[in-house]
Amino acid sequence: MVQKIILTSFFFIASLSVYGQNIVSMDNAIHIAAQQIQNGLEGGSKIVVYQFQSQNDRISDYVLKEMFNLLVNSRKFTVLDRTSQEVINAERNFQYVTNAGMVSDESLMSLTKVIGAQAIVTGSIDDAVSEYRFYIKAIGTETTQALVSFAVSVNKNDRRIKGFLPKTGGEKFGTGALNILLGLGSYIEGDVAGGLTLTAGYALTAGLFITEIFAIDWDSPAYGVPATIGFGVAGLTLVYGFARPFIYNRSPKLTAVLDNTGLGIVTVSNNKPAFQLLYKIKF
Repeated sequence: MVQKIILTSFFFIASLSVYGQNIVSMDNAIHIAAQQIQNGLEGGSKIVVYQFQSQNDRISDYVLKEMFNLLVNSRKFTVLDRTSQEVINAERNFQYVTNAGMVSDESLMSLTKVIGAQAIVTGSIDDAVSEYRFYIKAIGTETTQALVSFAVSVNKNDRRIKGFLPKTGGEKFGTGALNILLGLGSYIEGDVAGGLTLTAGYALTAGLFITEIFAIDWDSPAYGVPATIGFGVAGLTLVYGFARPFIYNRSPKLTAVLDNTGLGIVTVSNNKPAFQLLYKIKF
């Protein structure tokens, strides 16, 4: 009886393992697709990494850039992307036939001929309810039939995709609540700059209170000043932590300003510490 239970458990776990192998991360899907293209096209071919359809432009840009880099670094092909001058010149005098924002296969085939490439890479990612389906194909110059076609399921909770998609109000509030823990929410969201800012704010707060307790005598003129500043820094950091998720990925310009703005402490003429706002500009 015990042996039967153990054997049944073994096959159950094994079946889960096999099933899990069919669902990959976004990054793994891109790497496998790039390998499929390398294996399916002749070495020395001129190829164009052209378009990828998704529910978010940031996802599309990410996939295209990663695919381009992987194919270039394979050193197997001459690789162009949509920003290449040859492609831009060909597009100027080219009539597109679009389908839901995508250039049709027939138009892609014609564009490939104009550029003088042997294949053009296109793809998409679709929401399949319990998972995403990731598709990549390479179309040749002679026919709309794909020279390479690849599809794989991507984890619905993939960290990369979730980082690109806009958060709901509840998710943003949850991130703000976690930011109380030294910016943990921002780190989880992939917002490293926001997380570091929050960590620095809470660290500064702790330093001010430690200074108040251990470094200043109760009869000193500066007694109470570090603690007052500490409460101010803590309050600003707390507010920033809740506001940051609502700004990140929504307002890049405001995010850039916040990333380059920080609190500082200076000594004024009466030798008492005071706040200052610091903003850095990179050239």
